[in-house]
Amino acid sequence: MSSDLSCMSRAIELGRVSLPFAGVNPAVGALIVSGGRVIGEGSHHGPGTSHAEAKALAEAQRLSRSSAKLPPDATLYCTLEPCCHSGAGKRTAPCTEAIIAADIRRVVVACRDPNPLVAGRGIERLRSAGVSVEEGLMAPEAAFLIERFAVSISLRRPYILLKWAQSVDGRIACPGGISKWITNEAARKAAHELRANHDAVMVGANTVRIDNPELTPRLVQTADVHMPRRLVLAGRNPLDLEAHLLSAPLAEGTTVLAATGSPALEQCRSAGIDAIELKADEAGLPDPEEAFHELYARGIGSVMVEGGSALLTSLLRLGLWDAVSIFIAPLIIGEGLSPAGDLGAVSPAQGIGFAKFHCEPGEGFLRIEARRSPSQGEVAGCSRD
Repeated sequence: MSSDLSCMSRAIELGRVSLPFAGVNPAVGALIVSGGRVIGEGSHHGPGTSHAEAKALAEAQRLSRSSAKLPPDATLYCTLEPCCHSGAGKRTAPCTEAIIAADIRRVVVACRDPNPLVAGRGIERLRSAGVSVEEGLMAPEAAFLIERFAVSISLRRPYILLKWAQSVDGRIACPGGISKWITNEAARKAAHELRANHDAVMVGANTVRIDNPELTPRLVQTADVHMPRRLVLAGRNPLDLEAHLLSAPLAEGTTVLAATGSPALEQCRSAGIDAIELKADEAGLPDPEEAFHELYARGIGSVMVEGGSALLTSLLRLGLWDAVSIFIAPLIIGEGLSPAGDLGAVSPAQGIGFAKFHCEPGEGFLRIEARRSPSQGEVAGCSRD
């Protein structure tokens, strides 16, 4: 592994490894090469843990049997500009100072950190210390790694993915609410992989009553699969404490979000289930915007919302979403439930548009991935602690 491109490709791979664990921090990968071989690798696994650069440096110093300086030809490849700031709740030391102390003379950075506390200052700090810094290699791939983080740090809420499975004619369930199974096992496995790549998975209380889901990535067969937090947005009605999410063993990893006065709050307190009390909206339901801000304050940086229709409609109307993932089965249901109800559109021009629209055929299903249109809100800002 000697070319810059192959080295940065490996750093990107390391960054992808950290995606499920990053939380409210960015997914970052780093690589150190000397004499044409890798001497250090690292990926960031969330707030309070060592940054990817620090991990790579520590490994390189062990291999070099040095407590400080590395070989003079060592090059550091990192997917995100090294941090240079401290204070304001930051729990790790600036990576720029560790890089300078290790006497690394060349650093290749894929993309800059748009956090105002960094925003090029990390690169300037390295250059002022005599380090050669090159920028932009595989920048689009690196920007994808911090996509969720850039949203969450700017809006102080998690990155929100709306996911649903539907028939060709746009139904997510039959008239009675039955939806198992619209898609096949291959599609469900892909959906479980999505779950494993998010901090939390959310459904409404009605979905818990009708579908009784587990919301676990059980179809992902890897030893280190990430188990997302399970979230239930409760309404005005009592919860079924016999449901999978609210009874052992899953209840320990479940959080219920309910408005003041909801019977769900007392149920959760009596049963020892984690609950967040929220202000009520005009309909007496928990305020979704406050719910997401509270989740972000708890360290949740990405949420995958799996329905049902009422919750999806509410979030689409409020603009509380960043991406969609739609699984379409080769099936016609006819009358039934749609993923979204009334969105207030009286003409196609008033419908909700997508950006970066991508269709991908799967084994017996079609998958659509899209992002929120930039015209519906820009995001900026990025930081690591």
